[in-house]
Amino acid sequence: MKTKKLSTKLALTLAATGLFAAFFAMIPFPQNAESGSMPEEIKELLVNTPVPVRPFKLLDHSKKPFDNDRLKDTWTLMFFGYTHCPDVCPTTLTELDNAASRLKNQSASKHKLQYVFVSIDPKRDTPELLADYISYFGAKFIAVTGEHEQLKKLANPLGIQYKIGIGFNREYLVEHSSAMLLIDPEGRYYARFNAPHYSEEIVAGFKSLRKYYGESN
Repeated sequence: MKTKKLSTKLALTLAATGLFAAFFAMIPFPQNAESGSMPEEIKELLVNTPVPVRPFKLLDHSKKPFDNDRLKDTWTLMFFGYTHCPDVCPTTLTELDNAASRLKNQSASKHKLQYVFVSIDPKRDTPELLADYISYFGAKFIAVTGEHEQLKKLANPLGIQYKIGIGFNREYLVEHSSAMLLIDPEGRYYARFNAPHYSEEIVAGFKSLRKYYGESN
């Protein structure tokens, strides 16, 4: 994957950003009240009660509308970030790409699985740039973005927080939550994978969650 050069001034902010990202990663999210009756492997993944994703309207990297309808009848692994992210985003997408390679070899289930990268930096992340960025990964990622009003309609109810940092011209960092979310085929927020992300854990977690949902592996 191509590397992105950071200015000296921008690089000096990385340490502070890492601390902020770590804080976001520790934001608690309620677990199922009856978690004692669940399989051990999904206790830390399944959210309290699956809830429908609230209405939102974004555009994907092909400039096609991306809204709630595109979350129906498919599983969705969703990660929020931005293309200029120096560390957690490319690392996470690489792990997700590796997981995708392993999951596509599994026996077919009723619903397919899609991988969605949501950019929370619409000022720089145009559809063209998003298309170029995700082309570096092998999985068939869908990259989406939009106005901050719409982004927050999607992100905030899912426990995803982000903040545009202070920078120089178009060089700045965006502080953001690092969790990966799973949306079920009914378009509901179903589970949450907290960072750090590893392909083996993503695969094992998804297979267990799908089985718990009622689909075979």
